[in-house]
Amino acid sequence: MSKGLLKVLLLFLVLSGIRESYAQDILLKDNTKSYALSHPLFLIDADNTISADQLSEKNFKPSKFPTLSLGATTASVWVKIRIQNQSNQTGWHIQIDSPPVLESVSVYQKKDRGLFKIFARTANKPKTIGEVRVNNLLIPISIPIQTASEFYIKASSNNILRLPIKVTTLRQAFEQSYLTDLLNGIVFGMLIAFAIYNLFVYIITNEQPYLYYLGYIFFWSLNVFFYNGFLPDILTELIWLNSAGTIISIASLLSVIFTNSFLQTKKNSPFFYKIRGLMCLLSIVILLTDIFYKGAYSFMLVQYLMYPFFIYWFGAGIQSLRKGYKPAIYFILGFGSLMLGNAVYNLKDLDILPDNLITRTSMHWGTLLEALILSFALASRLNFYRKQQDQIQLKTIEEKRAFLKELLQRQEQEKKRIAMELHDNIGQQLILIKNRSWRLQQLSDEPIKNLVSRPIEHIAATMAEVRGILHRLRPYQMDLLGLTQSIHGLITDTFTNYDIEQGNTDEINAYFNTDESMHIFRILQLLTDSILASKPGKQIRYAINLHTSSVAFKFEIQTSQQILNASPDIENRLELLKGSIHVQKTQNATQITVNIPLTP
Repeated sequence: MSKGLLKVLLLFLVLSGIRESYAQDILLKDNTKSYALSHPLFLIDADNTISADQLSEKNFKPSKFPTLSLGATTASVWVKIRIQNQSNQTGWHIQIDSPPVLESVSVYQKKDRGLFKIFARTANKPKTIGEVRVNNLLIPISIPIQTASEFYIKASSNNILRLPIKVTTLRQAFEQSYLTDLLNGIVFGMLIAFAIYNLFVYIITNEQPYLYYLGYIFFWSLNVFFYNGFLPDILTELIWLNSAGTIISIASLLSVIFTNSFLQTKKNSPFFYKIRGLMCLLSIVILLTDIFYKGAYSFMLVQYLMYPFFIYWFGAGIQSLRKGYKPAIYFILGFGSLMLGNAVYNLKDLDILPDNLITRTSMHWGTLLEALILSFALASRLNFYRKQQDQIQLKTIEEKRAFLKELLQRQEQEKKRIAMELHDNIGQQLILIKNRSWRLQQLSDEPIKNLVSRPIEHIAATMAEVRGILHRLRPYQMDLLGLTQSIHGLITDTFTNYDIEQGNTDEINAYFNTDESMHIFRILQLLTDSILASKPGKQIRYAINLHTSSVAFKFEIQTSQQILNASPDIENRLELLKGSIHVQKTQNATQITVNIPLTP
């Protein structure tokens, strides 16, 4: 009987020990260290109705994970901590990481007469009295040496409810936050630099994607400020922005607009262009939910609706890339970096990935990489369209050149046909009339001979004019003697009443085909007509110089009048030959040079 009573007594003591023992107690010994709370005792307050006075009646249970993480929830949570101070100082601080994720935090300390609130803050207000602000929330506490004290922390969140708690000294907190402060400064500085850069590019280029990107990256930078707890202090007048639902919904809305503008989805991704209205509606639903139902509801929607946005971004980017839009690869990499950084951060919040410097700053490097890659993507987009425009311009020039070539060929064919008709019809008829008139003159008496002689002279003059027209329409030297001799004949026939000085003239027949030779002859023909119309002095000098990559036709004349060299026919033929014409005036002379490049 006594053995049975002994077993019951031992069982009672064990059960009592389990209820009242603190396996999660924090033992403070060295003030140069920080002490993390592992597997804390917690109590979920689903309706936010449990008061501090009722906590003694509630059963707290230990967390399954080292860090308490409840995900996105509208409930509040109570955490019970017992701290034993065996150090040589009484002043310590409770540190809670990620304060911006928490909507409200209250801390109670148990004393003889009950629980007393020693600290309270809400996320939509700047720094409160008694709070020391570093990167995390620091709550000053006082525990006499060689004593123990019990604390209760109540927290709620409009985001992920996660409570990494540790007890540390103020010096340790500042030393541990140094690297994070440095990274925050670098990230925020670079984000501001990217924003200013893209603002100036938009002002200069007036490209709409830069404006949409600027708005998008601005609100996503606000999201990084929000997660690091800086937003209430920076935007005290816009405290309504201190909500993940509001910031992310506006950033998502701008991302849809930016996606359609940057990727040109109307042309490159028609399906995603058609559903852009649906994606904008999803963003507006999140925003309205956050406005009318304050709390974690909007962030719950974010967690579920972020997957359609991921599909939309990647789908539009991949389809645009498959259509040949090369800047889409940078778009995919940019949004991929953002999603990877946020995924790592969320996995850290869910205790799937360890809590270390890389996972804590994953949102930083994800956002920074996205800003860097998308800025490069916008520059690549400008280069892409510039190259595309250059290709269109080159294609237009080639088409124009082909049209000019065909047009000029048809003109030469028509001139040749007219020349042949003049020669075969009018020319032959004039020769026949002249011969018969001459025969009549030979057989007639003297008075008749005198009457017939004048018509014969008129016929001869007409034949000479027809011959000149034939030569201008189709120079006979081109077929018989080639380009070089044709140019000599052209200059001799044009300047019959002038002193012609022939300079160095190289043989160039072998360097141009029939069509090119005809174009060169026509250019010089029109140019000599312009020179003759300017009434130059008696001395005219010309030369044909063969160079390594071009041929130069030079004229030097004595004139003070303007040479009319702006003939459309000259310009068209020079464009077809890729040649150029230069006029250089001196005090006493004018030098005209026509350069025709040699085709390899």
